[in-house]
Amino acid sequence: MPQKIRMWEVTKANTLTELASTEITLEARLEDWLENDISMIDQDLLVIGRQVRTDFGGEIDLLCLDSAGDTVIIELKKGKTPRDVTAQTLDYASWVRDLGIEQIEEIASHYGKLEGPLDVVFEEKFRSPLPDTLNVNHRSLIVAEAMDASTERIVRYLAGLNVPINVTNVQHFKSADEREMLAQVHLVEPEATPVKESSKSKRRYNRSIIVLLDQADANGIGPLFRRVREKVRGFLDAVVYEDRVWYRWRTTDGSTPTVLIVRAIPADDDGGLRFVVHATRLKAHRDISLEDLKSLLPASTQETDSVRTWPSSSEEEKANGIGLEGTFHTSEEIDKFIDGLRGSKVPSPTESL
Repeated sequence: MPQKIRMWEVTKANTLTELASTEITLEARLEDWLENDISMIDQDLLVIGRQVRTDFGGEIDLLCLDSAGDTVIIELKKGKTPRDVTAQTLDYASWVRDLGIEQIEEIASHYGKLEGPLDVVFEEKFRSPLPDTLNVNHRSLIVAEAMDASTERIVRYLAGLNVPINVTNVQHFKSADEREMLAQVHLVEPEATPVKESSKSKRRYNRSIIVLLDQADANGIGPLFRRVREKVRGFLDAVVYEDRVWYRWRTTDGSTPTVLIVRAIPADDDGGLRFVVHATRLKAHRDISLEDLKSLLPASTQETDSVRTWPSSSEEEKANGIGLEGTFHTSEEIDKFIDGLRGSKVPSPTESL
């Protein structure tokens, strides 16, 4: 049967006064509260989008990632019938299931409340790197002010069929002195909510920067590796992947294209810090020509078309992208390059890229 939440206030006289449950008259209030502090229903969530439009025309109230990199749909009941809210949530889940990492990063990049790129915010939130394979699993959570028998029956039935869906009942209380309080209870305890297991081999986690620094030190290029990191701080965003760091440019449209990669494994010839620079993207976003880039880099730097396979490449980049690869052997070479990039012109938003 539907769950009813009751709350009591302990008075100064050490007696109990039951608080009256009140309806949250403004539906947006609950959505705002959840967006600002999603931990009230699950501490293991990071909101990456609100009113996310699907390819089917609907809008997901809140889309989240959990610490495993799996997607979580948060859908408010908002007066909808049990049949409608459940069907709508399952419809959204059928769309979310097929989201790839680039689509998830795109959704996050357009969400104005993330203070930085998804990988940076994810690591700050969960104290672990963003997995390079996201959305191996997904689940849905319906948030309702009142748990009716029909909704409970439908969700319990679906959960019994291993459909990862749950309901959280959130109720609003007000004390005699007008203080507002919220309480919540899950229909099915989260630990018991079915989630389809998948092979661990499907998900690989990025290595932390600490591990990579240790690797660079062991390879004799630690000082150079650190020098790049120090010089680009506040200028480029860093993403750790396998044995390298991808440095990304934060553009005026909110995208974060990778423009520089350095590796913790030294060059085969005489050591040094290996790098690849995406010349085409730097031309677009810093208005710096190929020849000017070459003048900032070591003389042995060579052109490469390997950048055409980098993630999120446009069709033009896939066809004509040009990169520069080489090796830094001194801090002075690194300083010359990064200082040159910092001093180059940034196109205004009205200029064609």
